[in-house]
Amino acid sequence: MDLLSEPWALEFHSGIPVYRQIMNRIQAAVGAGELKAGDQLPPIRALCQKLDVNPNTVARAYRDLAQSGVIEAEQGSGCYVAPPKAPPVLSARQKKTKVSELTARLTAEAQSHGIRIEDLIENLKGRKSHA
Repeated sequence: MDLLSEPWALEFHSGIPVYRQIMNRIQAAVGAGELKAGDQLPPIRALCQKLDVNPNTVARAYRDLAQSGVIEAEQGSGCYVAPPKAPPVLSARQKKTKVSELTARLTAEAQSHGIRIEDLIENLKGRKSHA
C-alpha cells in the first residue's frame, strides 16, 4: 500500500487531533493487512505535503506510533512497520476498560463522519466471522 497515492480524508473540525487521525489511518492499514511488517512509511516531509499539514504533526504521529510499537524508526533510513508482537495479557477489568475506550473512540469518529452506530455494529458482526 502506498500511503502517498491513497486518498486521505482528514477532518480538521471533528475534534479528533490531526496527528491522531494519521495514527488511526496507519494503525487501520496495519490491522487490515494493507501495510505489513517491514513496509516503509512515507518520509515525514512527503506525507505532510500530501496532507497539507505541519511536519510536526506527522512527526508526532510517527513518534507516538513508534512508542506504541506499531512502527520502528531507523535513524537515517526512515520508518517501517514493526513486526507483530504478542498481545499483552490483560485482566478482565483491563479488557473491559480497553473495550470501553475503543468503543468511545470508534463511535466518536463514526459520528463525525455521519455513520450510524447500527452500521458499525453490523460491520463488526460481519468481521467476527473473519476473525
